[in-house]
Amino acid sequence: MTNNEKKAAQFVTTITEEADARCERIKKGTDKYIDYELKRVRKAAKENAKAVAKLEVSKLSEQSNTDSYKSRNEMMMQIVSFRDEITGRVLEKVKHGIVEFTNGDSYQAFLEKSAKSIVAAIGEETVIFIRPEDEKFASALLPLCKGVELDKSIVLGGCKGVNGASSMRADDTLDARFNEQKKEFYSTSGLSITGG
Repeated sequence: MTNNEKKAAQFVTTITEEADARCERIKKGTDKYIDYELKRVRKAAKENAKAVAKLEVSKLSEQSNTDSYKSRNEMMMQIVSFRDEITGRVLEKVKHGIVEFTNGDSYQAFLEKSAKSIVAAIGEETVIFIRPEDEKFASALLPLCKGVELDKSIVLGGCKGVNGASSMRADDTLDARFNEQKKEFYSTSGLSITGG
C-alpha cells in the first residue's frame, strides 16, 4: 500500500469514526427528546384522564342526586296521597258518627245543654242559632235564651249564640268541634309529612 492509499484509508477511517460519533450523538439526542415528549404526553394524558374521570364522577353524582330527588318526590307524593286517603276515611267515619248522634235520642238534650252554656257564657240577651234541620228543637231552646234562629252555615249540628247587647259570640256547633278535632287529629295522628 502506498503512502497516498494509507492516507486515504486513514482519512476514510477518520471520517467514518466522526460520522459514527455524530450519529451516536444524534441518536442519543433523539432518544432523549423522545423520552421527554413521551413523559410530557403521558403526564398530559394522565391529567386529562383525571379531569375526564372527575367530570364523569360529577355527572354520575348529579344524575344520582336527580334520580334520588325524583324518587323521593314520587314517594312523598304517594305518602301524601295515602295519608289523605286515610285521613278522609277517618273523618268520614267521624262525620257518620255525628250524623248518627244528631239523629239519636240524646241530641235534643245536647242542644239544650249547649244553649244553656252559651247563655251562661255571653249573657241572657243571647240569640241561639241552629241548623235548619234542627228547627223541631227551637221550641225547647226558646225558654233558655232571647230567641232562636236558623243558620244555614251550620252543617253538622249544634248551636252558636250571639249577644247583640255585648257584641259577644260563642260557637258550640258540631262543625266547630269537628274542625278543632280535625286540627288535633293532624297534629297528633302521626300522619304529618316532613322532609328529611
